[in-house]
Amino acid sequence: MRVRIHNAASYSTRLISDLFLKTRMVLNSPAKLNLFLEVLRKRPDGFHELETVMLRTQFCDQLTFQLTSSSELTLAFSDATPADMRTGVPLDERNLVLKAARALQTLSGTNLGVHIILHKRIPPESGLGGGSSNAATALLGCRELWKLDVSDAQLHNIAASLGSDLNFLLSGASVAVCRGRGELVEPIPLARRLFFVALRPRSGNSTGAVFSRTQIPETPRSSRCLADALTSGDGNLPPLLFNRLTEAATILNPAMATLLNRIQHIMRRPTFMSGSGSTVFVVAKSCNDAQSVARQLEKTCRRPVWILECGPSDSSERVGSLFRRVAW
Repeated sequence: MRVRIHNAASYSTRLISDLFLKTRMVLNSPAKLNLFLEVLRKRPDGFHELETVMLRTQFCDQLTFQLTSSSELTLAFSDATPADMRTGVPLDERNLVLKAARALQTLSGTNLGVHIILHKRIPPESGLGGGSSNAATALLGCRELWKLDVSDAQLHNIAASLGSDLNFLLSGASVAVCRGRGELVEPIPLARRLFFVALRPRSGNSTGAVFSRTQIPETPRSSRCLADALTSGDGNLPPLLFNRLTEAATILNPAMATLLNRIQHIMRRPTFMSGSGSTVFVVAKSCNDAQSVARQLEKTCRRPVWILECGPSDSSERVGSLFRRVAW
């Protein structure tokens, strides 16, 4: 085929622009689950000192990154994102995704931009870290898409400035004990695959409101026994799970309190809250048990139910490797 070029410079510019616009990458953005959360004290900076055990699950949002030839950063929902997942999630620079991309762009000095499409599955204000995970995924995706010489340590510094859960989600660990505001991450080995069944009421919880209402204990609990059980694969997990924020959250969200009590009554097993809520969950003994529990809860509670799964990581995994690339 013969192509006639009237203006070589103009054609070159259009070709480069087209190449940028067609450069595309899709990454999964996983939810976290808190198995243990203790509030140790309030810090001078207004945050709370925590000790928490977090798991990275297979339940995820999905972010599509499209390279642009301008320096503009834009965010949009996918067409398939349900209306109830869009409520309360801004698409401007108030969103952690764009804050993360902007911080990386500023640090690196790149003049490239990105258009990010967010397919939202993890509900906002659910205690599953969806917003933090999206921001962590944005850091990893933009670093790769822009081909930046930015170290893992530099990504972690940005993450720590944005929120409490981002550093765990960047760490590449399946499970970790996290301290400070949550940014001090100590990965621990996970002996076996774990299954949980989770759901939430229609209303979410404000993290700030829950922390403000929480009473700081004189004698904090320790996560050591839970960490040992996760590492060894021995022992019964439910008696070791704990969340200091639960009492305050149930006062602030009566629908969540009702759901907690209803699940415990139906399933005859302890029910827990992740993060500041409003997601609640039970421990399943196996994949088959999780499927059975999920069917029962979906039928009786008439709410969407998720099976959350977490498995051991390969020790060779590094930061970001667990944010699986779905496609180019």
